[in-house]
Amino acid sequence: MPYGSMCMRIGNRDLDTAVFIIAEIGANHEGNFDDAVRLIRAAKEAGADAVKFQTYRADRIVAWTETQRFQHFRRLELTDDEFRRLAAIAEQEDIIFLSTPFDLQSADLLDSLVPAFKIASGDLTYHPLLRHVASKGKPVLLSTGMADEEEIESALRVIENEGNREVVLLHCVSSYPTPPEEANLRAIKSLAERFGRPSGYSDHTLGILACVASAALGARVIEKHFTLDKTRATFRDHQLSADPDDLKALVTQVREVEKILGNGALAPGKTEEGNVSSMRRSIAALVNIPAGTVLDRGMLTFLRPGTGIATEKIDRIIGIRARRDIPQGSLLSWDDIE
Repeated sequence: MPYGSMCMRIGNRDLDTAVFIIAEIGANHEGNFDDAVRLIRAAKEAGADAVKFQTYRADRIVAWTETQRFQHFRRLELTDDEFRRLAAIAEQEDIIFLSTPFDLQSADLLDSLVPAFKIASGDLTYHPLLRHVASKGKPVLLSTGMADEEEIESALRVIENEGNREVVLLHCVSSYPTPPEEANLRAIKSLAERFGRPSGYSDHTLGILACVASAALGARVIEKHFTLDKTRATFRDHQLSADPDDLKALVTQVREVEKILGNGALAPGKTEEGNVSSMRRSIAALVNIPAGTVLDRGMLTFLRPGTGIATEKIDRIIGIRARRDIPQGSLLSWDDIE
């Protein structure tokens, strides 16, 4: 069972059964509703389990005096009605709809639209939002970028104080793009072991290698930014996103990793069973052994296949007399000895 497993579900997906892959659209629609719809459909076609947006209002996320940033967020906004329509379209496409609320009112809007809430790394210390979201009783995906152990523990305490223990901790590095040497994917296992929660990975590296590797390290949720065109230059997230071909490759490779990882059982696999007798060894005659000879260790060796007397029986046959001639290089059978 994965580290930190709690048999959690998001929508109709069981996190213990398969890695939950999120196409993080974020604001890559750049405020264009039609592009948002195209992104949902492209994510579904690529095989993602869910799409995720970001829900905010400029006047509730950044100081109004921060003019440039304020206008940036204002340009990327979608209306409440557009989010409702996107959720309905995702349902029609049979892909789970998620969105990150950046304020309490946005969480209220999303409550009837999403099966789980995502909290961005920047808001891990925004305890009023954590408390509000946790009180709604849905699983929480908590990104941990920029956070230390104490801050993560404090955030979990806030959520759990609302009676909500369904939290997935997403390892994240809040650097855009993240250099490979700073990705620190081993933190995925550390999060699960330290906090006893399922863990995952929210990726900001270029390419899909880190996401695929994260599956091998135990990630139960993988989130990758998603765009229709990585060459768009109007918004930084496009460059570190997967395009439809990348996302399809990511999904395919993660599913292959899941097969390769197996179930961890310490037992022969089905395809091994037919090889046991041919690859194991039996006790064999190192020299010609005439009938009546008392067997000693120097007369014997161990050869394939394993259809004769098993090698671990060697001490039982030393000192026993040969019932008949045993040719050099042949396997011994119990009929050969008295």
